[in-house]
Amino acid sequence: MATKDMKFIFVCPIQNKEFESADFRVLENKGVLTDEAGNKTLDAKVALNEPCPFCGQKHTYHASELSCPFTGSD
Repeated sequence: MATKDMKFIFVCPIQNKEFESADFRVLENKGVLTDEAGNKTLDAKVALNEPCPFCGQKHTYHASELSCPFTGSD
């Protein structure tokens, strides 16, 4: 399933440079996990549909490796 309406923040693992993309798909979605403290995390992988703008490879990330697009400094 391709997702075109939300940009995620990715980091190229080769060049360690940050970029945004809305051209990705969710893989191996096992749902939301809750730990003993009540913290929730998504157990899934996210794969780029287009090559990375810095190294040209199509990276796949675990959801926990991605920055939240809704947080940031003002």
